[in-house]
Amino acid sequence: MKFKHNVYMLTCTYTVVLHLIVIFWTVTQVCYADNLEPESLSRKVHNIYSIEFKKKEYNVTIPENSIGKTYATPKSYDERIGLDTPMSCNAVFRIISGDRDKLFKAEERTVGNFAFLSIRTRTSNVVLNREKNEVYNFRVKAFVTCPANGSNILHEAECTINLQVLDRNDLNPLFYPTEYSVTIFEDVPVHSSILKVTAEDADLGINGEIYYSFLNSSPYFIIHPSSGVISNVRPLINLGGRELEIIVIAIDRGSAMLHHNHQSSKAKVLINVEKTNLHSPDVYVTTVSSIVIHETTDANRNIYGIIRVSDKDSGRHGDINDVSIVNGDADGIFEITQAKTREEYYIQLKKLVVLANTTNTFNITIRVEDNGIPKRHTSKNVLFTIYTDKQNAPVFTKPLYEVSIPETAPINMPVIRLKVSDPSFGKNALVFLEVVGGNEGGEFKINPDTGMLYTQKYLDAEKTAFYTLTVSAIDQANLGVRKQSSAKVKINVLDVNDNDPIFEQKNITVYINENEKAGTYVTKVLARDKDSGENSYISYSITNLYDMPFDIDHFSGVIRTTTLIDFEVMRRSYQLKVRASDWGLPYRRQTEMEVFVNINDINDNRPQFERVDCLGKVFRQAPIGTDIFTLSAIDFDVGDYITYRLISGNEDGCFNMDSITGVITIGCDLNDIPVSHRYINVSATDGTHFSDEMMIKIDLLRIEHSDALKNGYSSFECHETGVAKKLADILAASEKNNMKTNNEIESNGYFTLTNRYGQNVHKPEFIDFPLTLNVNESLPLGETITRFRAKDRDLGYNGKLVFGISDGDFESVFRVDPDSGELQLIGYLDRERQEDYVLNITVRDLGQPPKSDSKMLSVNILDVNDNPPIFQKPIIRLHLPENTKNESQVFCLNATDADATVNAQISYGIKSDTRNFAINSTTGCLFLINLLDREKQNEYELQIFAKDGGVPSLSAEALVSIIVDDVNDNAPVFGIQEIIFKVREDLPRGTVVAKVEANDFDIGINSEILFSIKDDTTNSSTFKIDKYSGIIMTQNYLDYEKQQIYNLVVTAVDCGTPSLSSDMPVVIEIIDVNENRYAPEFDDYVYIGKIKENEPKGSIVRSVTAKDLDTKGPESDISYYIRGGDGMGIFSITDKGSIRTLSHLDAESKNFYWLTVCAQDQAVVPLFSCTQVFIEVEDVNDNVPLTSQPVYYPHIFEGSNAHTLIIRLNATDDDINKLTKISYKIVSGNPEGFFEINKETGKK
Repeated sequence: MKFKHNVYMLTCTYTVVLHLIVIFWTVTQVCYADNLEPESLSRKVHNIYSIEFKKKEYNVTIPENSIGKTYATPKSYDERIGLDTPMSCNAVFRIISGDRDKLFKAEERTVGNFAFLSIRTRTSNVVLNREKNEVYNFRVKAFVTCPANGSNILHEAECTINLQVLDRNDLNPLFYPTEYSVTIFEDVPVHSSILKVTAEDADLGINGEIYYSFLNSSPYFIIHPSSGVISNVRPLINLGGRELEIIVIAIDRGSAMLHHNHQSSKAKVLINVEKTNLHSPDVYVTTVSSIVIHETTDANRNIYGIIRVSDKDSGRHGDINDVSIVNGDADGIFEITQAKTREEYYIQLKKLVVLANTTNTFNITIRVEDNGIPKRHTSKNVLFTIYTDKQNAPVFTKPLYEVSIPETAPINMPVIRLKVSDPSFGKNALVFLEVVGGNEGGEFKINPDTGMLYTQKYLDAEKTAFYTLTVSAIDQANLGVRKQSSAKVKINVLDVNDNDPIFEQKNITVYINENEKAGTYVTKVLARDKDSGENSYISYSITNLYDMPFDIDHFSGVIRTTTLIDFEVMRRSYQLKVRASDWGLPYRRQTEMEVFVNINDINDNRPQFERVDCLGKVFRQAPIGTDIFTLSAIDFDVGDYITYRLISGNEDGCFNMDSITGVITIGCDLNDIPVSHRYINVSATDGTHFSDEMMIKIDLLRIEHSDALKNGYSSFECHETGVAKKLADILAASEKNNMKTNNEIESNGYFTLTNRYGQNVHKPEFIDFPLTLNVNESLPLGETITRFRAKDRDLGYNGKLVFGISDGDFESVFRVDPDSGELQLIGYLDRERQEDYVLNITVRDLGQPPKSDSKMLSVNILDVNDNPPIFQKPIIRLHLPENTKNESQVFCLNATDADATVNAQISYGIKSDTRNFAINSTTGCLFLINLLDREKQNEYELQIFAKDGGVPSLSAEALVSIIVDDVNDNAPVFGIQEIIFKVREDLPRGTVVAKVEANDFDIGINSEILFSIKDDTTNSSTFKIDKYSGIIMTQNYLDYEKQQIYNLVVTAVDCGTPSLSSDMPVVIEIIDVNENRYAPEFDDYVYIGKIKENEPKGSIVRSVTAKDLDTKGPESDISYYIRGGDGMGIFSITDKGSIRTLSHLDAESKNFYWLTVCAQDQAVVPLFSCTQVFIEVEDVNDNVPLTSQPVYYPHIFEGSNAHTLIIRLNATDDDINKLTKISYKIVSGNPEGFFEINKETGKK
C-alpha cells in the first residue's frame, strides 16, 4: 500500500514549538451490513421519482418450431428491452394479456443498473407454427421494489411486446395431384408445352419458392424450373405407341441452396405418345405403254396395271382407306380391285365394257388415301394404250400325255416333249411352259422353250408309283391379256429291283429244351422288300457251312429242328445265318441275319449205382461208428445233386448211412444182434428221379483168431454196372461237340454272300472319253452329238451302268441316253446366251452302295450374228458432286454385243441436246465439259445410244440421269457472334439454362447440325448440351462463391463429309443467391465482465463467442465488432471475440460500462446478431486518505488539562469501496508524548 504523508505544524504561544506528524491510513474490513453501501456505487433514492420502460412497445422475433426455453430476440439488435433500476431495486415481469395459449413466459434478469425483460417459450411441449399464427401481441407489466427509509416502495410499469414467429423451412413442397397423365401425338412440334405440374409450399420467402427438375434426365423432355411446364426438345416421331414415365422432383429454394434433396417431393408423369399420320401413302404403278387384247376376249378380267401401295406409318395410320380413279376415266370403264395381298391392287376394265376402237389411250389419275387422322392421300398419273387384237390360247397336241420311266432314271433325264401351238402372231405366239401342279416334291422340271420335261430328282417307285403333272402353257402377250391352257402328264414310275430284302430284326436269340422231337418249332424270321411284283418275293435259307440240326421253310421263314437234340452229348448253342433273297430280275438281291439258338438242359436222367448186388461181411467186434461201406451213384444230367437213403432193414438202428456221402457206419453193438445176417435196401435220388432199389446183404461174423482183423472189420463184394464208363464217354462226346475247330473259329461256321455276284468292288470307267466338242448354235434338235462308252468289271447290278448329265447343263439343251450313252441335242443353242458348256458326264452302277465315275466335257458353241448391242445398264442414275472439275470423267457406259468380229464393234453417241456433257464414241465414257451449279440445275437426263458395225447395224439406247449432289461447302452459321445467359446459382441439376441455334445453307445430311461443348476441364462436369437441339443444361450444382462466370465454347458441326464446324462463345453468368441462411447466434443475450481498475491498457476483460449454423465457408466465418454502448472507445474486441481495454480505467470516475457487441458472418450479404455486455470496473485501493486542509494551525492554552480537545481532523478517501474505514495516528513531532489522537474519530 502506498502512503502519502502530510506534515502539519502546530504553533503555540509558548516559545517551544511542537512539530507533530499525524499519519492516516485506511483499513479495509469485510462488512455485510446493507447500510454500508458506498456513496459512489449508488444513487440516492428519492421519495419522488418514477421507473418506466425505455419504450412503450418492443418488437421481437422467435423461430417457429422452437424448443422449450427458446428466447425471443429484439428486431433492433442494439436495443435493450427492460428498464433502468437502481442497483438496490428488485424487478419482476409478468405477461398480463395476449398469451391465451400460455406459450410464452416473461423472465427478468438484472445486470448492473438494468433489469432485462426476456420472452421465452415455456418448457412444456410448445409448438410454434407460423402457418397457424404468425404474430403474438401481449402486455407485460414490471413490478419494481426499491428500499427507502427502512421500507420498500413498489413501482409498476407496462409495455407492449409484438412477437413475430419467423418462418423455418419445415414444410416440403406438395404435389397435387401426385400423378399426371397426358396423351400427345408423335408429330407434336419441338418446344411444345406438354404438361404443367404444380406443387405448393406453405413456407415463406425462398422457403416457399419451388424449383422443379427431373429425377432422371430425359433426352426428349425438359421442365422449366420455376413454372413446372414440361416441353419436348426433340421430335417424338419414333416414340409413337410408347408410354414414357418421368419422375418430377419439387424442392423449395431453401433446400435447393443446401442441395438437400431429402426435402423434395415427387410426382409421376405419364406421357402417352400416340402414333399419328405422318406420311402420305407411297404409290408405285407397274404397267406397260401398250397392251394388246383380242376384240372377242373377255378383257374385263385382264390386269392393265398393278398398283402397289405402302405407308410408312403403322396402325390405322398405315392402313389404306381408298384407292380410286379420280381423273382420266370420264366414261367410268375402269375399276380398282383388291389383289390377294393387302398392298396390291389391279387396274381392270369393268364388266360388260367393250372397247370399240382399235387403239385406246388412257391417262388416268390414281388417288390413294390412308385411314389415318388426319387422312393423307397421294395421286399418281398412269398412261397406257390398249390395242384390240385377235388372240388365241395355246393348244397342246394332247389333253393327256402318258409315259413310263424306270425309277433308276438319272437326274436331268428327258421324260417327254410337250408340243404346243399358238395361232396368234408376234409375241402373242410365244409360249412359256411351266409345271403348275402335281410336282410338289420338285421331281420334275420343264424347259420353257422346248417343252421337254426332265427329271430333277431321283425317283423311287416304292414311294410314288406315278405322277400326274399339270403343265401350263402361257403366251407372251401383254400383261392382263395373256392366254393360257394346260395339259395333264401321267408319269408311271417302273419298279426296278433296287432294294434289298430287310429283316425285321438284325439278330434274335431263342431258347429250346433238349429231347424235343424232330420238327419242333424254333422261331420264325420275316423279311420285307420295298420293291413290287416279283422283285418283292422273298425266299429264305440257312447258309451255315456245317450241318446244323435245323431247317428253314423257304417261303414262310419258319425254323424247325431236324433231329432230337441231347444237351449232354450235342452242342449246347447254335449260331444260324439266315439269308433272305428276292426274285428280282435280271439279278437277285439278298441280305442275312443271325439267329442264336440256346439249348436248355432238362432233368431227363435218373441216378444209377456203380455197383449192385453187394455181399458184405462184418465182424461183430466192430466198434460203434466204424465205416463199413460207401455207396456211389451217377446221374448223366449236368449239375444234378445226388442224395442217398435207407429204405428198409435198419429198424433197430444198428446201421447208419450218411445221405450226402453214402457212407454206412455201425450204430450199435453187433454182438447184441441175434441173427447171423442182415438185409439193407438203399436208393439214390437227384431230387426228381429215384434210382432202382439196391439190396445189400451183410453177414455178421465173430473173430476166431486175431489174424482176421488184418483187413479191417468189414469186406464187401459187388457187381460193376459200367455206369462210370458210360458217363466218361458222354462227357468226351459233349466236349468234342462243343469245341470249335479252327475253321469254325475263323468263319463262325457260315459264309456271307451279299448278292449272287459278290460285293460292288469296282467303279465304272469311261472308255475313249472326248475332252472337247464343237457344236454350231444352229444345230437342229434331236441330233446325236457323240456317244459315251464305259465299262465295269463287276457283275449283276454292280456292273449295270446308267449314264447321265449331273451338272453343267443349266439350260437343259443336252440329253444322254441312260442306257446307250448317246449325247443328244434337245434344246435350242444360243452362243450369245452361253458360249460354251462344261458338262459333268456321270456313269454309275446299280450296286449297293452305288459307285460312279465322272468326266468333264467342254462343249463350244459356234457363233452366228443375230444380236444387237446391249447396255450393261440401260437406265443409269448417277450422283455428281457440284464441285466436280471440268473435263472430269463422269461415267463409262458399257454396251456389249454377243456377236463376234465386226458385228460386235460398238460406237457411242448422245442423242439428247446438252452443253455440259460429251461422250467418247469408242470407250463410251461420259465427260463434264462445263461446270455444274446445283442451284441452277440439279438434274440432267441424257439419252445415250450404242450401235454395232453390222449391216444393217443394230442399236440400243440407255438413259442416264445425273443428280447434282450438294457439296458440304458451307459451315454452320450462328445467328450471333456471342451470347450471354444469366442464371441463378441455386438452380437444380438438369435445368435448361440456354439454347443455341445455327443454320447450314447446305441440304440433306450436310445441313444436319450437331452441337457440342468444347472440352474444358473446368466446365466439363458443370454443363452439357443436347447435341440435337442445342439446349444447354446443368449437370452439376452451381456455386457463385466458387465461380461466377463460365466461358463455354459451343461447336456446331454438320454431318457432311468432311464435316465443317463453327464455334460460338457462350457466357453464362451466375447470379448470386443469398445462401446465408443463419445469422451468428450468441449463447446469451447479455454477458458480464469484470476488470480491476489498475489493469494495464490492452488487458482482456472477457471473451464472447457466437456460432453460425451455415455450412463451412464465408457464410459461417464470424467477425466481431462493438456497435454501441457507453464503453465505445474505452474497449475494443478482436476477431475472435476477446474484449480488451483501450485506456486506463478509473473506478472512481466510472465503475461500469455497457457495450453492444455484434457478430457478423462474411457472406456477400452478411447477417449479424448482437448481445449486451456489462463490464464492471472493480475498485482498487489506489487513493490515500486526505484531510480537508493540508495544514492546520490550532491553539491551546498552556496549562490545559490532559485530554483537552485541541482539533478534530476530518479525512476522506476517494476509493469507492464501501467497506473502507479511516484510522488516525501521530507519527512524528510528539517526542515527549504531550499529545494523543483518537484513531477512529481524529480528535486530538
